[in-house]
Amino acid sequence: MELFKQTADDFSPSRRFLQTTGAENALLLGDDSANLITCIEDRALFSGLRDDVHQHFTPANRLEQHMADSIAEELWRKSRYALVETTALSASIERDWEAVKKTCPNADPAYRTYFAFRTMDPPDLACVRTTQDFENRSWRRSRADIAALHALRSKLR
Repeated sequence: MELFKQTADDFSPSRRFLQTTGAENALLLGDDSANLITCIEDRALFSGLRDDVHQHFTPANRLEQHMADSIAEELWRKSRYALVETTALSASIERDWEAVKKTCPNADPAYRTYFAFRTMDPPDLACVRTTQDFENRSWRRSRADIAALHALRSKLR
């Protein structure tokens, strides 16, 4: 899933940082996902994901809408965390490309991936571990939200 805008030419941190308003009233007024999207992520892509989740679960009331929003937000976060891991690993593979080529000219992708993990700097490894923890939490939360939504529907209907 894509997360980021194709171009960040119009990005200016001083003007775009924390543009959201009314975050305190988000639960009462509706979707609070504006707080989820970073300044370089594409809001339209998240809106499409949110619409797909709503279409799948067809929420019937505000509580169900909130649960569907929560599921969409966790799916978005999960994609972001997976992207951090992929980016760190890709950067390590690219950085070590020539070293691997010298030691093992016919290295297959599995060996390159192994070497990239083996030679990753401690801060990068810590970042990957942290994002994996966050991704696992996100999956647990989304599964719990789905189960709660199903339980809510079975009691109300």
